[in-house]
Parts: sequence; structure tokens; C-alpha cells
Amino acid sequence: QEVRMKIWSAETELVLTSPYLIPGPLGITAFQDLGQRKVSMVVLTNSLAATDEPLAHTGYSRYRARLLQSGVDLYEISPERTRKSKRLGLFGSSLGRLHAKTAVVDRHTVFIGSMNLDPRSDTQNTELGIFVESPQLAKELLRIINISKLQSAYRVRLDPHGALEWLTMDDEQEMILRVEPETTFWTRVQNMLIGPWVPEQLL
Repeated sequence: QEVRMKIWSAETELVLTSPYLIPGPLGITAFQDLGQRKVSMVVLTNSLAATDEPLAHTGYSRYRARLLQSGVDLYEISPERTRKSKRLGLFGSSLGRLHAKTAVVDRHTVFIGSMNLDPRSDTQNTELGIFVESPQLAKELLRIINISKLQSAYRVRLDPHGALEWLTMDDEQEMILRVEPETTFWTRVQNMLIGPWVPEQLL
């Protein structure tokens, strides 16, 4: 709880990376409060194609539109773009997945740890993390995150009708996708059918 309180105390900017992102009602309320206070919010997480826990992604997808409506600048890691850019290390693997759990608050406070923004991390798992008050470290971490956003991720947004779109650059031309990128029809159908039956606290 202390970790969350410190993260939600952002006054100007909050940048989060989390492989599994299931904010729940309380998390959504926190994001909405930040948005109302005009705090800049950036979130980088795994896409359906990148995640190794598809059911956890269904928990995240329930909140995706509300995250965007609250003002979150949302990005999802692309396995294909990650491999092409060869930007792995802290934020990926040879499979093009996000692993880092970090937060940068107001370009000054950095959190690095094992805690995802999901129910299991909050109530069941034993998690570790550290806060560091360092503008220099915050600047370097933001630099890495910004590179990952631009070179290894899709930007997610809502179209004028409220439907999701994924934006990416291909040979310096913007492409707009309207289904979960890099996934098969059957993967999407399976998640759509099974996801609603899995209790959120188990994700």
C-alpha cells in the first residue's frame, strides 16, 4: 500500500512500466484523480502478443478504455518491433516481452522492484522494491522508456467512436491497426470467451 500511495502522489508526471497491468476499480480511480489534477501519465505494458499470461491480459483489457479516458498515454510492447530494434536488456527478452516493473514520479523519484500493478502483487505475492530519490537516475530511466515507446511499442488510443486503435510507424509512415496486433483470430476469440469467467483476484 505504501508503494501505491507514493506512486499516486505524483504532482506533475507519472511514468509506469508493468508487464501485467490490472488496475482494478481503486487503480482506475487513482488514475482518474491524477488526470483530473492534470498529471501527465505514461504507461508501458505488454501487448496480447507479447504477454506470457494471456488471461492476465484479459484482466487488463477490461480497463484499457478507462485508462485512456482518464488521460493515460498508453503503450504496448510489440514482439516484432522489439526484435527489429534489438532494444532488449532491461525492457525485454529474445521473445520481445516487457519484464521491468518501474515507476518514475515527478522526474525525481524512481521505483524499481518486482511488483506488478495487479491484484496478485497487491494481495497474494511477496514483492520487493526500492525507491530512490535521484533526478539523474530518473532522467536515465525515462530516456530508456522513451526509446522503448518509440521503437518497440504500439501507442494505443480511442477512435472518435470509442473503439481501440494501435498506432505504429512503418518506414516513417504511420499505420493504424484496429485489432490486437500480431495475434491470431483464434487467440483473440479464446481470450474473449475464457477471460470473463476468470475472477480478477486470481489474475
